[in-house]
Amino acid sequence: MRGILLREIGGRPELADLPEPAEIPPRTALLRIEAAGLCYRDLLVALGKFPRARTPLVLGHEFSGRVVRVGDGVEGVREGELVTGLPHTICGSCEFCLTARENLCLNKKWYGEEAQGVFADYALVDASTLVRVPDGVPPSGAAISSCVVGMLINAIRDVGRARAGEVVVVTGAGGGVGIHAVQVAKALGCRVIGVTRTEEKAEVVRKAGADSVVVGSAFAEEVKRAHGGADLVLEAVGEPTMAESIRSLKWAGRLVLVGNVTAGTFPLPLGVVILKGLSVLGSVGSTVRTMREALEMMAKGSVKPVVREIRLEEHEEAFTSLREGRAVGRFVFRTAT
Repeated sequence: MRGILLREIGGRPELADLPEPAEIPPRTALLRIEAAGLCYRDLLVALGKFPRARTPLVLGHEFSGRVVRVGDGVEGVREGELVTGLPHTICGSCEFCLTARENLCLNKKWYGEEAQGVFADYALVDASTLVRVPDGVPPSGAAISSCVVGMLINAIRDVGRARAGEVVVVTGAGGGVGIHAVQVAKALGCRVIGVTRTEEKAEVVRKAGADSVVVGSAFAEEVKRAHGGADLVLEAVGEPTMAESIRSLKWAGRLVLVGNVTAGTFPLPLGVVILKGLSVLGSVGSTVRTMREALEMMAKGSVKPVVREIRLEEHEEAFTSLREGRAVGRFVFRTAT
């Protein structure tokens, strides 16, 4: 089978011929991958920003695929079904798994980092998080239902406590996370301001439903001028935009951090956070529940996947575009022919 392989940390991912999985462990399903989304995390793994990664490593953690075979102890999954799942394994027994917060599982292993990933023709995945893809949702949409749309439902609604009518700022609004954050926030009844760095991306953000768009790195004053500040900032960029994001918040505003493209640090202005009563919150991943909700939103059309489908052979162009900030929406590898 083919797969995008990282032979060493810091090296260039390459398309390689790999052996197909021969044995299927218990609680595991073998999938024929239909679609796999390229996340900025994949780039950071290749660059060595996630120290648990071990090479040689097949990259990728966003997927949809058809069930080929299952291991012992697997129930509720049928061969031939189109399914998707969380981007990592779960233990099923820690305090977070037992309270349906699988995104915080203490023993999870991320595909494409601590376990072999999904940028391949076939992949082994934890069967306990798999859900059937509903009619009307294409494989490329299903592939981003967990790490992107489900993650955003969790971040904006559950962690950020967004309410209808509130002003939500989305940084990196033209990227794979941001463009879907705009849609999720709009579906929740919020007024959305998208922040992006080019006019080309700004047009896509407007089409995604943003009420207004700010082009450039300085946006706090515009947000305060137009709306008196933001109730919530969905921070998808991280360190480069954090200062403006905090400055843009109203008193008692909330910032939910879901990405950090530089993997760098930021000197939090503690006085501002204290005196304005701000909340700075981290949010990671999706639960099975929010992943199901994401699939329902896509099936109903309230969230429309913004993706560019490519072949595995085009991985170098995709990684370069992602690294240089030129990607609009999500690159999704279509492996099935």
